[in-house]
Amino acid sequence: MGLLHSDKKNNKHTFLVFILCLMCFFSACSFSDDPVLITDQKGNKKLTLMIYMAADNDLESYALANLKEIEKALIQEVNVLVLLDRSEGYDETCGNWTDTRLYEVLHDDGGSSSINSRRLDCPALDLTSSEATELDMSNSSVLQKFIEFGKVNYKAEKYALIIWGHGGGWKAFAIDDRSKSYMSVKELGNAVRNQGLDVIGFDTCFGGVIENVYELKDCAEFTVGCPGVSPNNGWDYKSFFEMLSEGDYSSDNIAHAMGQCSRAAASVFENKKVSNLMDSFEQFCKELSQSIQNENDRRQILDSLFASKSYSYTQYPCDMFLDIRAMAGLYTSSENTLLSAAAVRLSTVASDISATGISLHFIPLDSANIMASSHSEDYIKNENKTNQCAFIKESRWWVPSVNGNSGSLLDKLFYMSF
Repeated sequence: MGLLHSDKKNNKHTFLVFILCLMCFFSACSFSDDPVLITDQKGNKKLTLMIYMAADNDLESYALANLKEIEKALIQEVNVLVLLDRSEGYDETCGNWTDTRLYEVLHDDGGSSSINSRRLDCPALDLTSSEATELDMSNSSVLQKFIEFGKVNYKAEKYALIIWGHGGGWKAFAIDDRSKSYMSVKELGNAVRNQGLDVIGFDTCFGGVIENVYELKDCAEFTVGCPGVSPNNGWDYKSFFEMLSEGDYSSDNIAHAMGQCSRAAASVFENKKVSNLMDSFEQFCKELSQSIQNENDRRQILDSLFASKSYSYTQYPCDMFLDIRAMAGLYTSSENTLLSAAAVRLSTVASDISATGISLHFIPLDSANIMASSHSEDYIKNENKTNQCAFIKESRWWVPSVNGNSGSLLDKLFYMSF
């Protein structure tokens, strides 16, 4: 009753105090057009994991299955962001949307078949939580902006990226059917370089090829990928998060957890060792190339390499990838002492950097056991091709040349006459 009988001066004073309190409250809330900016109020987590799901192709249903698997396995110390691009005509579940959506993965205890995660706004990618937007996942700027968004809005002690989808080794990742395009290895490197990533994993085929690993050697502490074909159903993400739940969030443990959860044999590369691998590989190729003096030498070496351990698809035409350690093993006992020494060194270095294996492009295959007559123009060293990866540009003794007479191993095996 007292307030009703107070004078106007006191009422005005009370009203001003009330307004000031409201202003302080709204200021403290720090509202933003982007709702993600207020998700990290409880402090940084151990890891922010960003998964780039390029599923605008025949892998759509597997992408959705992997997302649901992650929802069921999510642990509290990890932020998981998924940028998922769907296709048309392969899977009609989860609302049958066909655009591109960004999710903060939320745990799903109920076993629902629908997506439980929170759809996010991302102004940098023109994504909203309510409207359909189609992105070209083969565009490296999309990947770059996705990483930047994750690092700004989901602070953590460690940052890891998984490239999910089809992979072609030296040639292509993030294949997008709608745009009929893909992301080259060089474009991939440009997108992830200087982003402060600790681990980069490839839930793709041919992620563990030297052309790819060499491009990324300065982009993270570790790179993880299969030297050959990986199954369509992706990694065992339940096992991945179970390994992390033990509490070790070092870069080494994150990388090895990725390697162990792969359903195909995957390699974990400590990137600071990749330059040494490149040096030893180049020296080996130099000695092997210089040992070819005539047509008989050429044919013998070509046949030996073609019969050695390799990786390829079972559908043709396709690329053939040789296992580097197996290549070296053919010549560790050679009577040519320089070649033998180079082979032993390469075998040792390759074993040290990965016990599982690392591969590289050898030659396209027209059909089973039938080599193509030439390499793709994109794999031939050419100064006029600006989009070639660092390995192709910098290799002196492996990669073929435009004129075919550089003396590189592939030039001697496929293009020089004796």
